[in-house]
Amino acid sequence: MGRAMNERDWGRLVDQLKNGDCTPLVGPGVVGGGSLAAPRRTEGCAAIEYPFRDRADQPQVLHYADLAGDRSGSLRQRVARSVQDSSPPDFDVPSEPHALLARLPLPVYLTTNPNSFMGDALSQVGKRPRRTICPWHGNVAAGRANSLAEPFPNPEEPVVYHLHGSAEEPASLVLTEDDHLDFVMNLAMDRGADDQQIIPTHILPALTTRPLLFLGYNLDDWTFRLLFRGLLRTFASVEPRRHASIHLTRPVGGSTEYERRRAEDYVRAYFGRWNVAVYWGTTQEFCAELVDHLGWS
Repeated sequence: MGRAMNERDWGRLVDQLKNGDCTPLVGPGVVGGGSLAAPRRTEGCAAIEYPFRDRADQPQVLHYADLAGDRSGSLRQRVARSVQDSSPPDFDVPSEPHALLARLPLPVYLTTNPNSFMGDALSQVGKRPRRTICPWHGNVAAGRANSLAEPFPNPEEPVVYHLHGSAEEPASLVLTEDDHLDFVMNLAMDRGADDQQIIPTHILPALTTRPLLFLGYNLDDWTFRLLFRGLLRTFASVEPRRHASIHLTRPVGGSTEYERRRAEDYVRAYFGRWNVAVYWGTTQEFCAELVDHLGWS
């Protein structure tokens, strides 16, 4: 059952991380102190004249902007420029999520963020990361190097795999509702040719043989739920494993204990079939506790 992480969960996660037997999946909440209100892939799009009320639904807002042909320039180019102009976090802080993950002996890092922060943090600790962009769409060619020619990922030369594209290749960005749906459908119908696979052969074991750590995601975000179900259903043949999952819960003014219990029951039911341990709190709180459990404090 999905539930709050206990000491047994922490012990298992720490062992997996220290032994390199875990694959982190880094989400938008790792930027800006663990708040999903922090800069995301949608930076620079606040000026979009969206005529509906659900402006918080960013994929929908971007879908509208894409269809409306915003006159301020290419949507993907604007988002890419905004991401590239954003300031990096302080990697000298031990509990900064990218810096924390970079110190671990992990061979593969998956990310849905378009920035270069995960690769930058790895370089800062002396590793030689290889950044690759997922070829989720027919127009995206950046990630199609033949995986047979790629050296097998290892802790000193880890792969940073951008599932939702990179700002360095604007066409690769997964932004709109249609983009997210296309990504998941193409993942499910993954092409057989080795140079066209959504998940290349040299990265596949990271998803099929190791537990996953979802870091910086919010259950309220339907794009996360779509990604989670898409990955887990695509690799349904994988033997049952425990996945440590962190969710950023948005504070709700005036919420009662009864409402909080109902929310927790919902999360338990949602993740029950996947054998997931859930951490209740922000990314910042999770990383601070993880540093303590790793004995790095």
